[in-house]
Amino acid sequence: MENLVLSPIDPAKLVNDIAEKVTANLLANSTKTAPPPQEDPLNDFIPKIEVRGKFASSATLWKMEKAGKLKSYGFGGKRYYKRSELLEVFEPLKTRYHDKA
Repeated sequence: MENLVLSPIDPAKLVNDIAEKVTANLLANSTKTAPPPQEDPLNDFIPKIEVRGKFASSATLWKMEKAGKLKSYGFGGKRYYKRSELLEVFEPLKTRYHDKA
């Protein structure tokens, strides 16, 4: 068995040494590049029930689909719209205040 020699150490120095080691380890690990979070492609789909009332009525949504302005997607008997395609439907309004430039 080896001889173990204990020597007194100042508690403040011990805390400081531990803090330095922990900080060094955290900095070393934080510089490693983590893979970018991947977005779930299904998050882009919004159920019709959420779009209806907030965006347009069922009749308006149907008219937009029929006119080719909006595309709908179906799954399990439910109708969905893509968030990006809904945003594309929005267009700036022409008002007499904005036309005065």
